[in-house]
Amino acid sequence: MTKIYLIRHAESEGNVFRRAHGHYNGLVTPKGDKQIELLKESFKAKDISAVYSSDLARTMTTALGISVPRELQIIKSKALREVNLGVWEDRPWGDIDFGDHEMIRNFNNDPANWSVRGCEPFEKVGERIFNYISQIAEINDGNTIVVCSHGFAIRSFLCLIRGIASHETNKIPYCDNTAVTLLSYDKGVFSVDYAGDNSHLGTTHSTLERQSWWRATEKVKPENLRFLPLNKVASESLIRIFQAKAGRRAYVDVQYAAFLSDEPIGIIGLDTFREETKKIGWISYLHVIPHRRNSSFGTQLLGLAVSDFRRLKREKLRIELTSGSPGTIFMSKCGFKVLITTETYCHMEKEIKNW
Repeated sequence: MTKIYLIRHAESEGNVFRRAHGHYNGLVTPKGDKQIELLKESFKAKDISAVYSSDLARTMTTALGISVPRELQIIKSKALREVNLGVWEDRPWGDIDFGDHEMIRNFNNDPANWSVRGCEPFEKVGERIFNYISQIAEINDGNTIVVCSHGFAIRSFLCLIRGIASHETNKIPYCDNTAVTLLSYDKGVFSVDYAGDNSHLGTTHSTLERQSWWRATEKVKPENLRFLPLNKVASESLIRIFQAKAGRRAYVDVQYAAFLSDEPIGIIGLDTFREETKKIGWISYLHVIPHRRNSSFGTQLLGLAVSDFRRLKREKLRIELTSGSPGTIFMSKCGFKVLITTETYCHMEKEIKNW
């Protein structure tokens, strides 16, 4: 018999930027780093003989928390990747939902009836994960191993081994980041000892605890933003409001307005020319309407900047803020480090290279 700890990756950019990251190579967030430390501590006394992971950064980084203390090499495989989301890859969930709400509903509640151009079918994901885990379980007969994979992939696999139909996927709870499922494999048969254990996180470090989209037992409040280039916002008065709210701005050549359904939420401006030869991208400004702060909206605006500058092959992202402003605290929580600080301004930087 083989024991298998099946672990979802730590909190990553797609989770907080609210973007569709399947095969897209999103990085682990600062909170994800803390989750990995807690996961590592919870596994301290466990005897693990091998660590497997999908080849994407968010799973590989998570797997290091188990492999490094044991001096084990991570065995990586594309077979453990998340679902390929096709044309949805790296698009904001708010944009996708606004344009194709029915397909989003299928994706979340009946994934066998979800299909977009270039995607990987639900059944194929489950079969891919099943075949690979079966293979490595046979190789590791009599041992205990760790397998790091992804949320949709894990749900597909669990539906397959439990015989749960696509339209009943809600019987498989959503896995929190770094949640652990313990499997037993014996003579070609999987059994589930427990699923989705996130007790090592508590409520403070849980990702799902502060999100509502996954909760089926209560009225879910919308939380995913959609974006429009500012020159495509139809209302001239709305444009003026956004621009006035942004205050004094450095040079900007790309601007986006953010909406929650039809409610204006914020604006972001990018300078795509400044220090482009140094592979640096600059955020000229990022503004969220005051009564909509202290939520995930600023992070989603930041995610748009990260996505745009990655497409331009920038490796670092910078912003200039007023010294001591609340924005410096927000950016620190998002992984930005202080480069230069004076009495009047503060330059902050974040590594965004993901290739």
